[in-house]
Amino acid sequence: MKPIVITFCLLNHGHYLKIKRQLHAADEALSWMEYPDVPNPPPFEPSKPTAVFVVGSSQSGGVYALQWVRRELPEHFKNFVFMNVRTVDSQCYSGAVEMEKVRQQAGVALSYFVNFCHHNGLPSKSYLVLGTDPIEELTKLAEKVREDFPNSIFFTSKLIFDHDNWYIRQLHSEAALQMLRRLHLRNMAMVILPMKL
Repeated sequence: MKPIVITFCLLNHGHYLKIKRQLHAADEALSWMEYPDVPNPPPFEPSKPTAVFVVGSSQSGGVYALQWVRRELPEHFKNFVFMNVRTVDSQCYSGAVEMEKVRQQAGVALSYFVNFCHHNGLPSKSYLVLGTDPIEELTKLAEKVREDFPNSIFFTSKLIFDHDNWYIRQLHSEAALQMLRRLHLRNMAMVILPMKL
């Protein structure tokens, strides 16, 4: 029994490492372009259609979703919002330095998207929350965003694989589907975009 468990652990580790490398390579392909702050960013029109992107630590997923929306629905959305929840553990809560480090890392990632939009003449802002339950925090944050931008549609990306099976699905979080269900129960529109590395 023990060899079987060890084999599964090694397979899991190898799979996650491969995906991590692919995401890192995709992010590296974007890193050559920098977008500094824009002194006078475009103004918001809160009542107009707003695209809200649920993004994580990977830039490539957010950029993919943003480019898909701009390509498939050109000129429809007037505001672009990026929201992120960073999961923190007891170690972060016990030290202000660790908490601030997590906040700064998330802030840098969100600034990339906001500044990218500003450089393309698109009104944009970001929302960030730290918490222990990402789905719960994302749901509450989505409700806050909808208060600020009533005409919102939420977007996120989800990895898909050439060879998908029950084992692969068990290894990857179903967070996007959980989020979809929660928002739809609140009459909030959400679209999951398949992303292939």
